[in-house]
Amino acid sequence: MRTCFIFLMILWICGNNLYGVIAPVSLQILLKSIYAPALFSAYNKDYGMLYCQLYGVASVARGFQDEKCAVSADSAKKMRHFAMTYTRNKIFLEQQYRIGYINGWCFLQNGANLFNYEIVRDGYAIVQYFDTNAENVLKDLEILEIEARTQKKGLWREWGEEMNCLKVALMERAKEAMEKE
Repeated sequence: MRTCFIFLMILWICGNNLYGVIAPVSLQILLKSIYAPALFSAYNKDYGMLYCQLYGVASVARGFQDEKCAVSADSAKKMRHFAMTYTRNKIFLEQQYRIGYINGWCFLQNGANLFNYEIVRDGYAIVQYFDTNAENVLKDLEILEIEARTQKKGLWREWGEEMNCLKVALMERAKEAMEKE
């Protein structure tokens, strides 16, 4: 409870900017595996193996076709390759990081660098809305995504249409999931 209060006070003081903030329920971990650009496994001496799906972040996993748009299997494969290369160049296995959890989603932090923000800011992921408990974080991520899109950073440079398609498809799925609750 005290950690959560401190976190909220820091958010208020910093104007809701999480770049230099440690997320609540914070743990020191060793990063063990990178499964996808936003999905990791980690080890903590008190809890053992943990899984970390980045809060508010989604990246291309495979090709798909939606009513409104499509991402080919070939494009998805290339996009995933570039996003994985980016992730592997930014975070390293067997290094210590700090993670924080909110409703099963995590924040991955190294010093003052919050990877949830970095991957969106650099254009290798989009904002995901399947959990809206930290709306201020989602708003910050949305601003970073808009900047990455307008500056054609990362995947937005070559696959802007596919990134927009992914965004639309995930927003529709999130909306449907929230309506069912």
